[in-house]
Amino acid sequence: MASLVLSPAEQDFITRGVEDGFRADGRGSLDRRQVTLRTNMISQASGSARCRMGHLNVGTDVLVGIKAEVNTWAPGEPDNVGSIVCNVECSPSAAQEFEGRGADELNVELTQLLDRILNGPQSGICLEKLCIIPKQAYWVLHVDALVLDVKGGIIDALVWATRAALLSTKLPRVVVESIPDEDGNLQSEFDVVDDAEDQISVEGVNNLPLTVTFNQIGKRYVVDASEQEEAATQARITVAVSPSMDICAVQKSGILRGFSSSLLTEILHTACKVAREEFSKFKDTFAAALSNQSPSEASTGTMTDNGLPANYSLLHPSAEQRFSVRGLPPRLHLDRIYMNGLHALVPFWLTNETGSELEISLSTQGPLKIQQHNPNWSAVSAAQRKTYLDVAPAASADEEVSMVCSATIQREFSEIFNQLDGEEQLVLEAHESVELVLLFIAHSKGSTSDVQSYEYVPFSGRIVFQADTDTYTVKLRASACKSVLDMDPPTSRIYVDDCVIGRTYERVLCVRNMSAIGLDWTMTVVETTDSESLSSLQLLDSNMQESTGGHLNARSDMRVLVRYTAHATGEFLCRFLIENSNDPANNTRYWVFRARVSQRQKPRRIELLSDPDISFGNCTSGVWYSRDISFKNISDTPVLLRFRVEGNTAGVTMRTAIRADNGSLPFEYGTSDSAQGPMPFEAAFSRRPSLGEDGISESVAATDEIISEGGSTEVAPADDSTPPSEGARTTESGRRFAARARAVHQHKTAMFDELLIKPGSVRTMVLALVGNPASSASVSAGQFGRQSFTLFCECSTVANVQNAQLPPSAASNERNVERLSIPCTVNMCTPFVRVSPALLDFGSVDVGTLKSLDLQVENLSQVAAVVQCKLESKVITCTRTPITIAPLQTVTVRVDIYPRRINARYRKQIIVRNIHNRFNDNVIEVRSTHVDRRRVAYHNMFYHTLVPNNEQNFVDFGPVPVNSRSMRKINLQNVCRCPLNVEVVADTAEFGTVSVLTAVKLYDEDGYLTEESHQVARRLPLLERQAAMHSSIEKFKERTAGNSESVPVRPESRSLRSCAELASESSHASVTLQPDMFIDKSIEQGHVCLIPFMSSRRNVALPASLDYLDVASVSYLHKHVVRIQEQNTLPKAPLFKSEETTTKNHSVGITAVKNEVLERASQILDEIVEKLDMAPQTLFSSPEDEDAYVRRQVDLHKYIDLLIESGFLQPAQKIELPPLGTRPIIVMLQPAEAADKPTPARFDANLYFRLEDRPSHLQPYTESAQAVPFGDVDQLPVRRFLIQAALFNSELEIGQKNINVGNMQVDESSRKYLVIQNRSEAPLMYAIRKTGSIASGDIRFVNNRYGVVRGFDSRKVVFVFSPSLNGVYNEQISIANVLNARGGKYATLKAAVRRPSKFYIRSLRLDFAADPPLALNQLSAEVQLLAIKNMTAKTRRLVIKPLHAPFPADGPPTAVDQAGVVLEAQFPEDTSLAAKAATEMSSSAHIAPILDRETEEKIESLEQKLKIAIRKNRPEKIEKYRSKLAKLRSGGKGGKSTGQCEANPAAAQIQRLADNTQLAVELPPGSDISIPVAVVARSIGEATGQQSQEPVETARGMLAVHEEKDNDNVKVVTLTASVANKRIY
Repeated sequence: MASLVLSPAEQDFITRGVEDGFRADGRGSLDRRQVTLRTNMISQASGSARCRMGHLNVGTDVLVGIKAEVNTWAPGEPDNVGSIVCNVECSPSAAQEFEGRGADELNVELTQLLDRILNGPQSGICLEKLCIIPKQAYWVLHVDALVLDVKGGIIDALVWATRAALLSTKLPRVVVESIPDEDGNLQSEFDVVDDAEDQISVEGVNNLPLTVTFNQIGKRYVVDASEQEEAATQARITVAVSPSMDICAVQKSGILRGFSSSLLTEILHTACKVAREEFSKFKDTFAAALSNQSPSEASTGTMTDNGLPANYSLLHPSAEQRFSVRGLPPRLHLDRIYMNGLHALVPFWLTNETGSELEISLSTQGPLKIQQHNPNWSAVSAAQRKTYLDVAPAASADEEVSMVCSATIQREFSEIFNQLDGEEQLVLEAHESVELVLLFIAHSKGSTSDVQSYEYVPFSGRIVFQADTDTYTVKLRASACKSVLDMDPPTSRIYVDDCVIGRTYERVLCVRNMSAIGLDWTMTVVETTDSESLSSLQLLDSNMQESTGGHLNARSDMRVLVRYTAHATGEFLCRFLIENSNDPANNTRYWVFRARVSQRQKPRRIELLSDPDISFGNCTSGVWYSRDISFKNISDTPVLLRFRVEGNTAGVTMRTAIRADNGSLPFEYGTSDSAQGPMPFEAAFSRRPSLGEDGISESVAATDEIISEGGSTEVAPADDSTPPSEGARTTESGRRFAARARAVHQHKTAMFDELLIKPGSVRTMVLALVGNPASSASVSAGQFGRQSFTLFCECSTVANVQNAQLPPSAASNERNVERLSIPCTVNMCTPFVRVSPALLDFGSVDVGTLKSLDLQVENLSQVAAVVQCKLESKVITCTRTPITIAPLQTVTVRVDIYPRRINARYRKQIIVRNIHNRFNDNVIEVRSTHVDRRRVAYHNMFYHTLVPNNEQNFVDFGPVPVNSRSMRKINLQNVCRCPLNVEVVADTAEFGTVSVLTAVKLYDEDGYLTEESHQVARRLPLLERQAAMHSSIEKFKERTAGNSESVPVRPESRSLRSCAELASESSHASVTLQPDMFIDKSIEQGHVCLIPFMSSRRNVALPASLDYLDVASVSYLHKHVVRIQEQNTLPKAPLFKSEETTTKNHSVGITAVKNEVLERASQILDEIVEKLDMAPQTLFSSPEDEDAYVRRQVDLHKYIDLLIESGFLQPAQKIELPPLGTRPIIVMLQPAEAADKPTPARFDANLYFRLEDRPSHLQPYTESAQAVPFGDVDQLPVRRFLIQAALFNSELEIGQKNINVGNMQVDESSRKYLVIQNRSEAPLMYAIRKTGSIASGDIRFVNNRYGVVRGFDSRKVVFVFSPSLNGVYNEQISIANVLNARGGKYATLKAAVRRPSKFYIRSLRLDFAADPPLALNQLSAEVQLLAIKNMTAKTRRLVIKPLHAPFPADGPPTAVDQAGVVLEAQFPEDTSLAAKAATEMSSSAHIAPILDRETEEKIESLEQKLKIAIRKNRPEKIEKYRSKLAKLRSGGKGGKSTGQCEANPAAAQIQRLADNTQLAVELPPGSDISIPVAVVARSIGEATGQQSQEPVETARGMLAVHEEKDNDNVKVVTLTASVANKRIY
């Protein structure tokens, strides 16, 4: 069946929907799509039917024809039954997969299924009734089915169509007569009555079953699956049910898996339930198809006489039945309308049902019109009227009826007649009926994206017929689509260079339908250079037939083979016109075929390494695009390439340059400044250019001062009306500019460059172009326009490199020129935007009040437009960053105005710049009247609010993530010469909190440190060390731990500088510890503290090898630091106000450190305000930069708490402003989620400022310059300060929460990864943290432990897991969301770690031969080999000794509790005996090598692959896998086989201990050895003197193998043998 590939998201959507009980098309799980039946479709057939499941062209369509024939009986056939022959074929147009032999397998499957249903005993058809005369003649019913379209449910549609066709089949009546022959015997003869009125039906057809197909999707199933649902199907089962509700047949076609038994039972019960409704629905549908009494009669194919269209039978009365409308149902859907500017015509009839004259008014809404006399419709013949409309029936009277108008007939209409005025009122006589025509036209306004993507666009309208109070309304819905024809190659040119007479050349031309509606196309010759040679050019379709047009289905293409046979020398050119018959006015394409023919083949000197066709694709005007063209000289002499361009280059500026060997270009190009435009240049040279040493034209180099620094030329547009740029006006006179513009206009063929290529060399030329934005503001310029041109390369030989300096005519032979043509194409579009309204009138706005209006910026073009708002105002704010607008979309720009003072006539302009088309800049006028009804402006007379340095009454935080914190600084500037006290209060917000903070006062009035700042300087370093900042402590731990994921320390980083660097910068101390690397608490306890240290003073004698400070070093340093500072670097001013403040415990050096701490805290605060939660604007140059960036963001979040906890930031309620001074305040915004409400997109809050203790001598003035008496300060109004923010949720998800590594060994490594997904649009910053336990040290991240994930993207973070301890491993990994403190996730790493085996024994059981049995105290004649292998990389010394303890046959060794016989192991010293045993074992059976665990796993995997290859009958893979298995089993990796037994083990490897009863074996790394073992039967316990009744019994023994110094890990080898007279009583 037709295969459809679904994305994982679509697969998940369909599966979840089915499991939840709903489907994408709105049906229930057991609902079938709309079924349409049409009978008697084929006049030559005995019966026929067409079944369509779905809507018109969006469903499965099957056509079945029945042909009855009389067949003569043949021996071997049944005596008295007829026959039914089935054949099913899938049309190649039904699906792309059915082309060629793609549908053969499906045809056989459907044919066999239909044959089993019709010829089986369950079919119900009486085959005996098809027998005419037994053993003489019978009826044969040929059932031929054709699948026209496949959209899911093909089996059910096939059975429905077959059942309907058999029900409509009529057989001629047969008359059988018995006539005596010459011998008097009666012979039966028959005669077929040829009378259409005397026909019979096939008996038993009513008993035919119907099929119900169930598709399992996920854990549930659906009936009548659509095409998308079939793509998500895991298993499929078809159940055939008879009318008596008996299950006749079941067929399963599993795709991925089968059905469970419980689900299968449920499906069988459901099949009977569904089939009962199916038979009822089939009966009604088939009856409606046969009778012409319902709206569905249009689908039966039965037409009335007199050429009436298919909608004639649709009769509907008005509400009061005073008139009736035929042909227009109450709900009408016009489908498949072409958006080609032509009207679609629908005829209908209006009848007066009364006995008197009736006046009826006609009113339409939408693109509709009604005409009474339409010349186009009058010219349609009766035969065409029958086929003009295709009507899909409605299941009920309330459902809509779909109609499709014939596009072929509509193309014959003249649009002039359709433009006539329509009727608005009719007067009908008694019982008079008139024919009217409804006209519909779909206008493409270019306002929707569906028009440009060539999808169906919906339209709607309404028609109301009214006669007094009697009405009839028609609701019309239409689906229109723009028909678009495209070609491939897009260059619209096919060039065949250097052809030879007699040879045939072939190229492929692809004609493609880009739209969702079918189209008809034609191709004609419009121009040729030689009409006689036109026969040498053939255009062939896929069937190798001449093709000059055809029909293309939606989104399909047709390949045309262009075959040219050269007959005459010279140039042959032919120009073709390819026309879209459905939209010829807007969709006409030309393509050119050109060939150059010569007598013989010329040797090629140049080879084009790049693509033969250059396509720049869809380009935006004002942006540079480039393509590389590489040439290689394959001759033995230097060649000279000359380039020229022919074709449509209007409005395009081009540049060429030679790319250097390192890939660089001699000029830089980027986005063109479209406002000025590129400077035109004359493209034709006044002299032939000569080549320089680097192969670039000297004439080009001479013009570098005019063009650019790149040695390139430009081809300006031929339209000389393009205004010159401003830069051109300043550098050239108007006369020179006009001359150059005329030169460009006169030379349409431009010589670009000349290039010299040495033998064997490869040179790359860059062809760059930019579209010049149109100066016209017409919307048509916003459409894509295809421009095609050709780059011609003429290659000629050069005698030598020195001659290359000569003119080309002197150095090359013009007759020996090799030509190469490179077709080029570009789709250029100039972006146009429209801004509305052109005037923003805010009206009256109170000072201190925010008011907003919106600007609508609409992109009118087919490419994305980039706009930017530019304005200079302290009162008006809007987004000033570039805004990208999608094609044909509209964005809203919010403009806020916040007046600060009174202005009765405020005027400003906002310029909306079109970045890529500065001709399209829009100027918006802004008007407002600023009033101060609440006297808020008086605050500005005392103090100003600066954000950061601009005076404004609001602060915009921009995008702020939820559950995070963001800070902004507001400077309060006192403009009075006396101090002010300002009270600041923040209002409560619903979705977050707003806090006002202020920094601690560092100095008092006399310039001394305050006591508060002194305490902050002491607390902040301690808190910073405890917080474990990434800049110091964590990185230090990572370096000492040896983790490879740690980021190298950057010397230029401010937070990671050494102590010496900080000391050299300080003017108050000679030695300074880094502020974020302070002495640990271990100093107080006398422990060593690992702190990097350097001294900047040479005269300080430090202890030798002082790499890290200990307690003694700290005291030593402290003493010398104080002495040095007292002598040389005493501070110029005291740091504290009194001597009591500075005690002995606070030396001058340490005080200097604390002073720097305060300065650094201020720097960190500024960094928090500027960079906290700021998404990176550019890509990181390295993973280290990304890691450092995110680490710093994590630190900044921690520093907020540190600054508050240390007291550096304090809550601000009353702010003291010194005279003419400035005091900053910090506004901290912390949005939070609401439990029961969605998070809003914007956050708005207010700060309120109130003056306290205003000096009485400061009296503000009104507009009349009169003082306003203020008896109380409360009379001064409160000032409101607006806070804005755009909130967003930063959502982090991980792909796998449980990472199961499985079984591992200690010190074994496994690479895994975490998938971090960003479910939000904003970039996500994450930080991966481990628990810090001992087990977490086994997890090592390779890189990207801290990183950024772009919006709606994901990232894989690789880590290496190397367990160091055995046991069950269960460790959590925390993935923190830096932007959302509550949005972190956890991943759990699970593994089962086992201790690695140090040695390996191939077999833990040695069986000795049972015949003959051993006698007591007799050494066995048979010797077994004990194979041991060292599994480690170290030499191991193993001890092998026997264990003297009997044990039962079914358990481990136990204590001796009774008499018995055991086997004692012996290690023979006779080498001949060992060699003999090895020889016998080698000859009797192959000794398998000793394999390690890794090799065994490879063997197991290959064995599974071998089974699959055998099942699929893949001989080449079977041989490949068997050879690999043989190699692995014979010894592993190609080395010496470890299975070869050593007959005489080396003395250096084996040492005998304890009277030869034990062995000590020394095994080198990875080696193995085989030790011969014999056994002796020993009797233990006391004998009873009685003889055993068993002649032979089994005895057992044990061998213990362990390392010499490890008696805990022992491996036991079991020995078994048969012993005669085992127990003696």
